[in-house]
Amino acid sequence: MDDTYERFAPLPLLTPGNDGGRSRKSLGRAFAAGSLVRVRHGFYVDTATWLGATSFQRFMTTVKAVAGRRHQPVFTGTTALVLRGVPLVETPAAVEVVTPTPSRAGLQTTMPGYHEAHLRDAEDLPYIHRTRNVFREPSVTLEEPVWPGIHTSLRSVDLREHLVDTLSGLDFSEALVIADSLLSGRNREGLRLTRPGLEQLVRREATAAGASWLNRVLRHSTHLSESPGESLSRARMIELGFVLPQLQTHLTGADGVDYRVDFWWEELGLIGESDGWGKYSVAGADPAESLRREKRREDALRELGHRFVRWGWADALDPQRFAELLVRNRVPRRRRASIRWSA
Repeated sequence: MDDTYERFAPLPLLTPGNDGGRSRKSLGRAFAAGSLVRVRHGFYVDTATWLGATSFQRFMTTVKAVAGRRHQPVFTGTTALVLRGVPLVETPAAVEVVTPTPSRAGLQTTMPGYHEAHLRDAEDLPYIHRTRNVFREPSVTLEEPVWPGIHTSLRSVDLREHLVDTLSGLDFSEALVIADSLLSGRNREGLRLTRPGLEQLVRREATAAGASWLNRVLRHSTHLSESPGESLSRARMIELGFVLPQLQTHLTGADGVDYRVDFWWEELGLIGESDGWGKYSVAGADPAESLRREKRREDALRELGHRFVRWGWADALDPQRFAELLVRNRVPRRRRASIRWSA
């Protein structure tokens, strides 16, 4: 995804001394006037910038503020995954930081991030992520992730050490997206784990109940998924009980050209395409030409009688909407759904 960094990059943080020499009092007055949002004590963001950002940008900005506020924090859980560039379905609920002291584990209280001036101007203000202290043994292995735009030392736990714990706390679709990414190496840093390696981690780290659930995730995971959108789509098909398609199938079009499609239900003559960020853009290519090329591809496959169904990230994220789309395109169900939806 070419625009991953732009979508997830942290916002510029303002702190005393780095914003044109403004003092703590000056920043405090700007906060009271509603022109700044306080992410953490002493760390501010321009209000308009904050409100216009994505939830992941706000999360990464909070991580950056926590890194600046604390002394060499070690990030864990889904926060560590984000720092390593592993895709997630949803923005993490909290910034997770390791604590070696069990009594300090849990959600931290933070200073109010919004002033009365913000409340007067907006009814639904974005959530400011809290910090969750997670107890880990102090002997945890550390790694140094690299995230452009965070100009401070960031450390995270070795993903292999606590991946099982992290996946066990997620739902099926979230866990499958992560497992696919790690099997394929399609993440920002190219992190890759083998299937035997993941299976060994589950055997070694998971409880009996957790191992059963995680083995289900591993059974359905694949290195063939080329994007988080494709992984989420397949997870939804599994949860909703629909017949699963073939992945990354090569079909010859009416023009004699070999084309590869995301999903192929051969018995239905149905091609499924998960459209997402950068789907029709290649670095340095003309977006209009990319769209024309995709139109020629679709026409060549349709000419042979193949049907097309397309969906986006928002469609796959909503089980009801996604189920209705598959039903309209006559995709049969093979078993009962494991999540609720009404036909």
